[in-house]
Amino acid sequence: MKDDFFIRKFRIYFSVNMSRLTGVCIAFLIVNIFSALECEAVTSRQLIENGWEELFRDNDVQALRLFGEAYEKAKSENDTEAVALSLLDMGICSYSVSYSDGLDYALRAMDEFRKFEHSNAALALQGRSKCLQLISTINSRQGKFKEAIALSKEALLGFPQERDTTTYLGIIFNSLGNAYAKIGKQDSSDYFHRKALDERTKMNTLHYLPVSLISVADIESRLGNKVASKTLYDRAFQISDSTGNKQEEVMALLGLGKWSLKFLNDKAEAEHKYSDAANIARGLTDRSFYLTALDHLIELKKMQGDFPKAFQLMKEESAIHDSMYSWEKQKIQNTLEIQFDVAEKERQLKLIQKENDISRLTNYLLWAGIALVLLISISIIYLIRRKHQRDKVLLHTQEELVKALEQQKAMREQFMQNELEFKESQLSALTVQMLQKNELMQELKEKVEADQSISKDSPLSRLVNKGQNQEKEWADFNVQFESINKNFYERIRQAYPDISPNDLKVCALIKLNLSIKEMAGILNISPDSVKTARYRLRKKLQLNSEDNLTEFILKL
Repeated sequence: MKDDFFIRKFRIYFSVNMSRLTGVCIAFLIVNIFSALECEAVTSRQLIENGWEELFRDNDVQALRLFGEAYEKAKSENDTEAVALSLLDMGICSYSVSYSDGLDYALRAMDEFRKFEHSNAALALQGRSKCLQLISTINSRQGKFKEAIALSKEALLGFPQERDTTTYLGIIFNSLGNAYAKIGKQDSSDYFHRKALDERTKMNTLHYLPVSLISVADIESRLGNKVASKTLYDRAFQISDSTGNKQEEVMALLGLGKWSLKFLNDKAEAEHKYSDAANIARGLTDRSFYLTALDHLIELKKMQGDFPKAFQLMKEESAIHDSMYSWEKQKIQNTLEIQFDVAEKERQLKLIQKENDISRLTNYLLWAGIALVLLISISIIYLIRRKHQRDKVLLHTQEELVKALEQQKAMREQFMQNELEFKESQLSALTVQMLQKNELMQELKEKVEADQSISKDSPLSRLVNKGQNQEKEWADFNVQFESINKNFYERIRQAYPDISPNDLKVCALIKLNLSIKEMAGILNISPDSVKTARYRLRKKLQLNSEDNLTEFILKL
């Protein structure tokens, strides 16, 4: 009896739980089916919107993935406008990491928008203007500010102010304000920054509004308007914090730190704001924000007299610059290799297809000739005509191949020119870094020597002496210099065997067209010593009194 009771109880329990398990499985299948249908229903335009939501939250990797999916979806939907928009958005998402990728996406998007020139001229013009503004932004990042201004002004043609419903007017005005500031035209910069703020306030674009608020706050701070600048900085921080835009939040914190330093002389509060900005910027994909935060902290540490901390931050900044350069260079190389492999495979595939077509055609004609003996004359005429057509096709193919090779050569030359300009900018940055380091170390040495409580054997003194060692910096300098000026040192040594390593350093700095004061700072000697070194160098180079040393070095 007791056993039967437990058996019946087990059967009831088993049947109830099996029913629950079956219901869960059915529900799970239904959810999966609806999820799959929902994924299929997502359009390219929705993927673009989702990508921008991720981009505003600084999730660049996720945004780039969504824009890539939108591009593939748009191609399958034959939506040319969505194809162009997704390419443009991929350029916006990637240019902060790779200028070459951003420029490539912008040019491809421009080609897609050009397809609307006859069917929808307004869309074609507006799309071209968006691409021009992206290229302008990339030029600004590379220091080509005059070119950036020209491109942004041309981009204005696609967005009439009286009927513009996009957010691009604010972007263009802000870009013009930044570029004019870089070339020293402050009045023009202030004008366009205020226009950008008015435009974004009118459009109520919260995702971009903090940028203009910060720019105008900087203007008010420079003019001494304490209350107005603080109000604008606070509003920019509140909006960026509410929207989750970390990049704008970083710039707002830096602005608040500068305000505290200028109007309150509160170095502790400024350091707190700068540190918060650096902590947020450390996690961003665009490393320029972290470098900007480090620059503010370095300047503050110099003001506080904390030179060891300033030197440590400068080393971290230098390491970030080096990593960015190495990563970009490797990515450009990998991209070129992939493009070459793809082009080569496509070329081989086309050749194979043409050979197969010719082979099939020849076989067909041969069998037709055998089967149609009575129509030999007709077959011969037919074969001659077909051969003539194949020759025309082959000639056309050869002409296209020559054009493709010429285009490839032009692209290769352009890439080499870009690489040379990039190396020159790296060499200039390294030279400025050496100069700043020597000035900092000299100032720190003077402080240490003036402080009698610090002995020559103290850790700080050893750190100063170690920091004045320039062997590694000169080694890096020579690598960058020789990559631009091939065999420069070797040619001088062969022509003038008596020349010394220090003389070669002076020759390299003259080649960079540096002033005597800048050369003195880099060589860590006095300007009079530089003049003496130049005088000795003239003798070794056997120059006459009327010969110009700088022109002689530049011609080598």
